[in-house]
Amino acid sequence: MREKRKNFKMGFLFTLLILTITSQATASTSSKQKIGANYFKIGTSYFKSENYESAAKSFERARKQGIRSTALYYNLGSTYYKLEDYTKAKKYFSELKKVKKMRSLAEYNLGLIAVKQKDTNKAKKYFTSIIKTSNDSKLIHLAKKQLNNTKSSRKKPAKKKWSVYLNGSFGNDSNINFAPAGIRTEESATFFDAMASANYLFKGTRKNGWTADAIFYTIRYADTGNPNINQGAFDQDQLGASLKKTQKIKTWDTHLKLSFDKYTFGPRDYQSILKLETKGKKKLSKTDRFYLRYRYEDISSDDATFDYIEGWRQKIRGEFRRYNKNNSAQFYYELELNDRNDFVSNTTGNEFSYSPTRHTLRGKYMTKLNSAWRLTGDLAYRKSDYPATATQNRNDDRWKASVYTDYRFDKTMKVKFKFEYTDNTSSDNLYVYDRQVISASLSKLF
Repeated sequence: MREKRKNFKMGFLFTLLILTITSQATASTSSKQKIGANYFKIGTSYFKSENYESAAKSFERARKQGIRSTALYYNLGSTYYKLEDYTKAKKYFSELKKVKKMRSLAEYNLGLIAVKQKDTNKAKKYFTSIIKTSNDSKLIHLAKKQLNNTKSSRKKPAKKKWSVYLNGSFGNDSNINFAPAGIRTEESATFFDAMASANYLFKGTRKNGWTADAIFYTIRYADTGNPNINQGAFDQDQLGASLKKTQKIKTWDTHLKLSFDKYTFGPRDYQSILKLETKGKKKLSKTDRFYLRYRYEDISSDDATFDYIEGWRQKIRGEFRRYNKNNSAQFYYELELNDRNDFVSNTTGNEFSYSPTRHTLRGKYMTKLNSAWRLTGDLAYRKSDYPATATQNRNDDRWKASVYTDYRFDKTMKVKFKFEYTDNTSSDNLYVYDRQVISASLSKLF
């Protein structure tokens, strides 16, 4: 509740001058100032619609046209604060501080910037100055609250360096997929899978620093009942490690990640993948986010049986997400390019390509049923075009739909129940299949 009141009061101060177009901006009859006043109005409209980047550009254009009003400087400072560009916000509020009637309001905002930059001494200085010199009772009240928060705040606990995530699932697969070839087995079985991952922060913060990750995943299938298939023939393991650098670049939260993973399939070593990934997240508004991701993978076979998978894979993704109080939605498009070795059958001489160009569209919607239960629907379509070989001209269309509900015991622990259906059609009958997977899982974050 305190946070909501704080946000309301800060929002009130930010919009105090934003919502009034000052006569100073329109008093002059010169064409240059008229243009500037128009940019001011446009900037105001952008700010009210939370398009802060465009607001900043419009306000800056107004300034370049000669507008020097206190309202413009306040709006520039407020806009850059919203963009988390505290250096520029500080610049304009410092200019505003030189105007006697605006000094206290400017100092309050400079104090808020100091709080964001974790400069406690400077924040205290600004808030104390307001209490001693201001005639504005509302500002004095707000400054006292900020000062009390600063004084009474307990020393923050040491930054948490480690986090560990554990997940275990039990379920049934109606048509186990032979992963190395992507073909149906027409065998069903129950399974158990488990994943353990650890993250260590060794420099900076998780938003602007260096982290290392390790992951282990395993899936074990029960006996299919087919005497021709050995127990464990479809079991898989993954062991991986990664290094990630996160950084704020203007309005983007970015990361650069290097990872290495080894996989086994059944009793054999399967493949090793070296990945380089870069990702950016941009806040469009209070509810909307946009993501861009690029990943390059160098794939090596760890057994001569799987040499046909060797090569590289690239993925480029653009994603939109919207978060509301009781629901969220996300949608993405992904382009995948491959350059792998072809497989040539020693018995038939048939050639099979494993270098598809893929286009994936996926949408997901989550709604809160109450404080503990969530319900999610997930739908994806993938089109795969394979280069023609002497004996194959393959094109696949795959639909995958799932619905799941999860119960959250707290922020760190939940149980999930999931149903997933996959339908893959192909110009090559070998790759036509449908599949249903039902599972229940329990996860815990430490």
